[in-house]
Amino acid sequence: MSKKIAILVLLTILIYSAGPYQQKLCYAGIDNLIGARGEGIGFSHIVFADEPYGALYNPAGPAFVRDWQVQFQYYHPTKYGLAGIDESPYDGLVGFNYYKENFGNIVLNTHQFGSTSNPTTVTTTNNINLSYARMLNNDIAGGIGFKYIFETNQSERSSFDLDVGFSYRPQVNFALAAAAENLLRSKLTPDLPSTTEHLPRKIRFAGAYLIPMTDNLGSILAGWQLEQAGEASTINTSLFNFGTEWWIATNYTISFGIRGGYTFGKTTIADNKTDFNRWHAGMSLNFNLKGRDLRFDYGFRSYPFESSETLPSDNFLSVTYGWGGVPDYGRKTDKIYDLTKFTKRQPPQEKKPEQTIVDNTRYPEKQKPVPKPPAFLKLDVEMNVTDISISGNRRIVFYTRPQKLIRITSWKLYIFTAKIKRWTDKIADEYAVHMIEGKGIPPINKVWNGVLKDGTTLPPGKYYFVIIGEDKYGQRYMSDWCKFVLK
Repeated sequence: MSKKIAILVLLTILIYSAGPYQQKLCYAGIDNLIGARGEGIGFSHIVFADEPYGALYNPAGPAFVRDWQVQFQYYHPTKYGLAGIDESPYDGLVGFNYYKENFGNIVLNTHQFGSTSNPTTVTTTNNINLSYARMLNNDIAGGIGFKYIFETNQSERSSFDLDVGFSYRPQVNFALAAAAENLLRSKLTPDLPSTTEHLPRKIRFAGAYLIPMTDNLGSILAGWQLEQAGEASTINTSLFNFGTEWWIATNYTISFGIRGGYTFGKTTIADNKTDFNRWHAGMSLNFNLKGRDLRFDYGFRSYPFESSETLPSDNFLSVTYGWGGVPDYGRKTDKIYDLTKFTKRQPPQEKKPEQTIVDNTRYPEKQKPVPKPPAFLKLDVEMNVTDISISGNRRIVFYTRPQKLIRITSWKLYIFTAKIKRWTDKIADEYAVHMIEGKGIPPINKVWNGVLKDGTTLPPGKYYFVIIGEDKYGQRYMSDWCKFVLK
């Protein structure tokens, strides 16, 4: 036996001598659920998962992100149960989401788990996850993720696997999701001495009851997970998770989020079923920076097995920048409605001799509630922008060609440096760089000299414009967003 093999065998004995809990903790390097927001709730987060890290929970979740996002995270795992006395475990994570209209979302996540101690008994594990997500229709999103896991400092094993997921968010106050992690249950190769290990297959289902309010959002979540693990034979275990998330002051410059959850059930360690009990908690602070969001998330999860310490735990701190720092579940403005059911008046019915007229004004409880029309209907126009500036004089042409009959009586064309996720007139007026308005239907083209209210000229860069219209009944319409670049 060579010296290298002898050292490998010795390290293996040291790692496995720490007992079954140690095996589970070392396995944290290939634990896919490590997002600060998600781990503040538990795996029921697959219902939302609308951020780059969300692809690690449910590859379909990022389909609800309509622009780019970037995330950075430092995760400090507990060192309880590690074989080395002076271990300093760490985990770093970087995620990026790129969105292209009519194509979908491409998401890249990379993270590394290891220990800064030297020498160390912790295997450094690296995880690269590339995902694709898109909306399949107005309510359903699908996604698939490809992952490559490899170890670098000791056993040097590697494996390739994939995740799939679906999300369903109808125009009502609930949402559903399903996801499968490590669908292939791939083998980590090469084998350790006397040990063959596969990635555990995990199938999850979750639902949420959504509570949208004027300036706040709330949700109550529940989920179930089936885990298939074990080496000598496949062992099936179940976990259950309950969680909640609340956002305060969502329409203001600074928003706050709080969340919590509890996971319990059985999991598999060293071919044995083991009790699993874990508490989750977290909070967020989001800054709306004129269309871009800067969000700070903190997540906490307790050690899920019996321990001699008071409260061993994992702690997460992440920073997110880009579009949509505050989630937008339960609110949609792009679904097409039949306006006639809100505005059409039924002709009066003839009185029959045997009928008795009842004055419902005397009995308010018998009056039927009138359905409230949606905030916006779809304004179906083809949109484009052309810059015909000459000799430094700006001439920007906005093309708005109607695709259907439009009966609006007034319109406003807003120009922004970034998309607004949750539309209110106050937010639009605050963040718009310019606004053009008119009566009747929008013209086929509108030429603007690029001069802002303060007398300056619109500088080169990337911009978005959107049109808001209103008809004689007070019903409002919104077009799609159109991106354009000025050079």
